[in-house]
Formats: sequence, C-alpha cells, structure tokens
Amino acid sequence: MPDMEKKIPTIIVRKPQTDSGSKSGAEDTSTMDFIPNKNEIIENARIKLEEILKLIVDFPEEISVTVTQGERTTIFNIDCSKRNFGRMLGSRGKMIGSLRNVTLAMTARHGIRSIIEVPYFSQDMKPLKQSA
Repeated sequence: MPDMEKKIPTIIVRKPQTDSGSKSGAEDTSTMDFIPNKNEIIENARIKLEEILKLIVDFPEEISVTVTQGERTTIFNIDCSKRNFGRMLGSRGKMIGSLRNVTLAMTARHGIRSIIEVPYFSQDMKPLKQSA
C-alpha cells in the first residue's frame, strides 16, 4: 500500500465587512431590538384584547377592558353588558379561554403573568354566589 500524504485543512480567515458610514468597533443601534417597558406591554395587550372583543360581540360600544396591577400578577377586567356576555364567553367558554391564552402569550414572553377576569363569573367559569 503506498504511503498516503495527510492533507492538512486550510483555514480561511475573513475580515468582517464594514459599512463606509459606520465606525469600526461601535455597535449599530439601528439593528438592536427595542425592549418596551412593563407598562407599555400591558397597555398594548389591553388594547389588543379590547379590539378583539369589540370584533366578537354584537354591541362593541358596551365593552371595555381595565387593568389592575398586583404585586406579581396583572389582571385584565372585562366590563360588558349582559347582552354581550354570551358572545364573549363562547360555547362552553371556548372563546374566553382562547382570549386568556392569547393574552397570556402576549405578556408571558416579557415575563409578565396575566389573567382575565370576567364579570359575574370566577376563573373556573362557575357562577359566583351573591351575598344577600
């Protein structure tokens, strides 16, 4: 068997290309992601939730969403009339469950825990007992 020469891999080093207008070594701030603060994230989620609800219900002028910030949790309170209530909940609570998931996804990616409270019902969708 003839002796085979071992080939040594060639390493190619390329210098990074620089734009003619940017300084070398300085970071380009135009490509850096903007990180909104907690209040902006919550307000954006509130606006989106309210917009979605207004598209779903029959009387959009009777829907509003308010925000209560606790120590660790942000609560989105939905205020609506009884005639919008069925559309907002959806069949077997599927609509409000989906809205909770979407709102949680919007806020959780920024490390904010959020829940949606619905009038007249608790989180597990059972009627609240009213004290007389």
